[in-house]
Amino acid sequence: MYFPAEHLLERLQISAAELSDFEQKGIVKGIPKAGRVFYSSRDMYRLRGILLFMTRGLPLEEATRRVDHPAEEVAPGNRG
Repeated sequence: MYFPAEHLLERLQISAAELSDFEQKGIVKGIPKAGRVFYSSRDMYRLRGILLFMTRGLPLEEATRRVDHPAEEVAPGNRG
């Protein structure tokens, strides 16, 4: 499913400038169509996770790694 940029901005409570910055850094990839830009549901959920980690003090690179590779966070034998 794809959403217009406005939907992403509203759902994630970010500015157009922030979304543009995330796109320039390759975090999300908008698809231009009919004069608008659309983002996939995967983009939205991935960016939501990254933003959550960032609100907890992680830098963008670490937040992105944790979202993209969650299995690496639990070391073998440390599953509590």
